Amino acid sequence: MQENKPQNRIALLDEHTANRIAAGEVIERPASVVKELIENSIDSGATTISVALEEGGKELIRVTDNGRGMSREDAVLSLQRHATSKIRGADDLDAIATLGFRGEALPSIASVSMVEIVTTFENSLDGVRLEAEAGTITNLESVGAPQGTTITIRKLFFNTPARLKFLKTAQTELNHITELTGRFAMAYPSIHFRLTHGSREVLSSPATGKALNSITQVLGKDTAKQLAAISFETPAMRVAGYISNPSLTRINRSSQVFFVNGRPVRSRTMTHAVDQAYRGLLQPGRYPVVVIFVDVQPELVDVNVHPSKAEVKFSSEQEIHSAIHRAVNSALMAGAAAPTITQDIHRNTPPLRLTPDASPRPVIKQDILPHTTTDIAAFQEALAERREKAIESDPFVWQQGAGVPVEDSPVPEADFDATRTVALQGIRVIGQARNTYILAQCDDGVLIIDQHVAHERVLFDRMLASGEGKPPDIQGLVIPVTLSLSAKESAIVEKRLDQLKQSGFQLEAFGRDTYVMRGAPASIKIGDAEAVLRDMIAELVDLSVAKHLLVRAEQVLITACCKMAVKAGDPLSMEEMNQLIQDLLNCKNPFTCPHGRPIIVSLSNWELDRKFRRA
Repeated sequence: MQENKPQNRIALLDEHTANRIAAGEVIERPASVVKELIENSIDSGATTISVALEEGGKELIRVTDNGRGMSREDAVLSLQRHATSKIRGADDLDAIATLGFRGEALPSIASVSMVEIVTTFENSLDGVRLEAEAGTITNLESVGAPQGTTITIRKLFFNTPARLKFLKTAQTELNHITELTGRFAMAYPSIHFRLTHGSREVLSSPATGKALNSITQVLGKDTAKQLAAISFETPAMRVAGYISNPSLTRINRSSQVFFVNGRPVRSRTMTHAVDQAYRGLLQPGRYPVVVIFVDVQPELVDVNVHPSKAEVKFSSEQEIHSAIHRAVNSALMAGAAAPTITQDIHRNTPPLRLTPDASPRPVIKQDILPHTTTDIAAFQEALAERREKAIESDPFVWQQGAGVPVEDSPVPEADFDATRTVALQGIRVIGQARNTYILAQCDDGVLIIDQHVAHERVLFDRMLASGEGKPPDIQGLVIPVTLSLSAKESAIVEKRLDQLKQSGFQLEAFGRDTYVMRGAPASIKIGDAEAVLRDMIAELVDLSVAKHLLVRAEQVLITACCKMAVKAGDPLSMEEMNQLIQDLLNCKNPFTCPHGRPIIVSLSNWELDRKFRRA
């Protein structure tokens, strides 16, 4: 009887299959390709880097630089895994001074695309053209070309259909590449970066050698002019960059950019340090604009802990945290990033117009109002007082719920049930408490209504109605507002212009990355129009990369309504309160705001009698 030998289950993969698997770790989307190619261009000493795209990079990516170039032998070796000019042995990993070093990028890219490399080494008389398909070289010839390298990638993921299927729209992929290229432009202001999509120039950041100039090109002039410089240095590291004053915030961290030795990175340590420095200065759910550069000795940071090198590990996280915190905190305490604080004296607040009319609102010049200006010393004193209060509550521990968006905060279901036990009939407004809550009585009891979330619900329902074909009321702006946007924001506005107009914002293109707002929803204060619009644009940027498009589309409207609605502390006339209650009762759901918070708290007649022992 013949003995059955166990069948071998483990086998060595061939090089082609191994390369395709490795590509999954390094190359996730067109932006991953652009990142690797730009890093190679920077390492080659280039002073000009151009990125050209078609269909968001899905059809074509071409990166051209004027760096040192490659010889024929190096061009061939560049498609071999673990062939690199950056390191020679394991010891070099402890002091990496270049962006690339693994020798995996080009082989991984070539294994899932069609590649053409045209390169001329410095001082060479001629160059070389290399063509490859799925990692296999199909053509190698001499050509005449200027010094530098041009790498063209076509049909990315053509041989991996599963990965191709998960790519997003061309606009979404373009947004990722625009953001990535902009970050490199901010980190390397001595390099001229240019990004084009088809025939359209998306981004151009000339080589000026000044980081603030590049930041202006990437984030927009309006943002850059509200930034203040930071600086802090120790023998082992240097922290520099720019931060926004506390009045300039965003609804997410998309405008927080961190670099370590010129490499864009994500770091919880660095974001936490910024959060702690701004603690007590920002509203929950708002984030400052920061661009921070950390230069540290290479042996003190490990960049080899993530396949895409997007995350780094410091030998001393506490030192990094402390250095960033001190740099940001010093700028804030010195008042360098402090806005001028003005306070109106005996201001007679005009009634809020809850039922907008069609006529434009008059523009009131701020300088005709009596006011006082608080100097920097007063700001520092107020800031110190706020910090002391924050430290007394909890100097180090993150408090659960702090900074959590309202929509993520749990609301006891009992609140809703209690509210719905009172029939909303025969409502009569009694007055206003703390300029925040409307007090009313109805046939079944007493109602306390949060004026902000009530107005938010009314506006939200109106916007939904406008999306169904009913045009919103629009107020024309006597003085149009000019918006200088980032390249990414500008691309989103161009694509979503109809959606913004549907929400009541009348926008016109006014040069590259610039728009003019000539009208805004009539339900919003003129002074808040720009802030509301910018928040909507930020939400639309998120929408372009979100998986749940319907949910994110609603979030755009919710953000706008929250900004437009009357605020806690706004005094309302009896007429305005009655109108707001009437509008609320016409909503499909008058009990909760779009975030899910309760609008009405009620006490039934029975509960009142019981509390006073009349029952």
